[in-house]
Amino acid sequence: MDAAPALGGRLAAPPPLALRIARGALAALRRVVDLVLILLLAAMVGIVFAQVVARYVFNHSFAGADEAATFAQIWMVLLGAGYAMRQRLHVAIELVIERLPERLARLLLLPVAGLCLWFLWVVFAGGMQLMQVGGWQTSPGLQLPMDIPYAMIPVGAAYFALETALAFGAAILGFEKVTTGGGVRVD
Repeated sequence: MDAAPALGGRLAAPPPLALRIARGALAALRRVVDLVLILLLAAMVGIVFAQVVARYVFNHSFAGADEAATFAQIWMVLLGAGYAMRQRLHVAIELVIERLPERLARLLLLPVAGLCLWFLWVVFAGGMQLMQVGGWQTSPGLQLPMDIPYAMIPVGAAYFALETALAFGAAILGFEKVTTGGGVRVD
């Protein structure tokens, strides 16, 4: 069992079981997202490389290779938006928030977080509707039901919303600084 940090000479109580389970589930989800992003990038690079070699060396083309690389790229971008939020890599304009007292800045983050989460809800709901339409359509090259590629819209929006809620929540509750120094880390 992990040693609890000392607080004023006393040992702090370990976090409740539910919190430990939630942290473990979040860590596992983040590892899965990292792995999926790596696999999507590898698949995209491999497919494009194989297609270039096949076209220019063997004068042959793989059916659906362009489409598969495009789907991998779209999945990577939509899932990567949540990853970028986790790493605080999205550009942020913090001119107003930097000049406010900390309590007021945290208060201002509430409507900003609400608007971000509302937007991601709209994207999620639109993606679910697109999946319903895509269920009876197939992609031209791979002949996949289009609800498979379209599934990344609600999945990506849900993951992005989770990371957004965690980031804004940490700032609003005071666990992190309100400003991040421009929104883009360079370390």
